[in-house]
Amino acid sequence: MRKNEEKPRVADTDDGGRVRLPVSQRVLDALDFPVGAFGRISFVEAAGNREVTVEGCVGLSEYGEKMISLELCDGTMTISGAGLELRSFSGGRVSVNGVIRSIEWGREE
Repeated sequence: MRKNEEKPRVADTDDGGRVRLPVSQRVLDALDFPVGAFGRISFVEAAGNREVTVEGCVGLSEYGEKMISLELCDGTMTISGAGLELRSFSGGRVSVNGVIRSIEWGREE
């Protein structure tokens, strides 16, 4: 691929449709790393202090307007704030909206 050539943000599906590539895939593509180069790690994308999207979520351990705790493929994440809402949870991808005050990561040793 030429240096200035942008990689696609969408992919074709078997039924002729199109689907947006996950953030993790877009990051690995932008860095020219193959999928799985880093093993199983989660990816986090924040839009200011109003939205966080996490890929690699395997479960939800706590849910409330002030705190949402996620079980990730490589540890845990706790999002604290006000008016927090779980906007979507599908295929290991989670979107949280609200006023986000802090994000904490934890790992089992």
